[in-house]
Amino acid sequence: MSAASIEGFEARLGSLEEANGRLQRECARWRRGGVATLLLLGLVGLAGAAARTWPTLEAKEFVLRDENGLARAALTLRPDGTPGLALFDKQGQARLSLDMALNDTPGVNLYGPEGTLRAALAIRPDGTPGFGLFDKQRRPRISLDLGMDETAGVNVYGEGGTLRAALAIRPDGTPGLGLFDPLGQVVQSIEPGPRGDGAQPKLQ
Repeated sequence: MSAASIEGFEARLGSLEEANGRLQRECARWRRGGVATLLLLGLVGLAGAAARTWPTLEAKEFVLRDENGLARAALTLRPDGTPGLALFDKQGQARLSLDMALNDTPGVNLYGPEGTLRAALAIRPDGTPGFGLFDKQRRPRISLDLGMDETAGVNVYGEGGTLRAALAIRPDGTPGLGLFDPLGQVVQSIEPGPRGDGAQPKLQ
């Protein structure tokens, strides 16, 4: 996998994390003010009983609360104009969120019980997909992606978030495995032989 591909994926994950940080901050305001969701649903139900078609219901944000008044789901239009949907656990932590970035690329994020991003699925601006798993410090540990040329790649990161191993299929269809030191420098690569009849390790 190319460095540009890795950086592009990490940049997209970073933008998703920032967007969802804004979503979590807005949840505090939702918990204080909230929206009369049940009332609105009641009005929709009455209108639906009197008409054959459902009326249009419009708002900038909706909050779904449990019997204790705790927000468990929220759909909002952020100040930057992007939509976001979040689901919360009983402690008020966001555990699942879906968002659309300013460049209209979608993303899905999964959070741990402490509210830290642990997994993300994103479509980059160039239309290619990527998936990442993160540690409790929000550093990438594993990422999967598909390039514009339909080549696949798997990356494994160390505790510091530095790339340590990469497995990729090149544009010519040949596989390659790279091993990296703690600084992210290539120390060994394994590639098919000249006739594709065996692996030829290369020390850097």
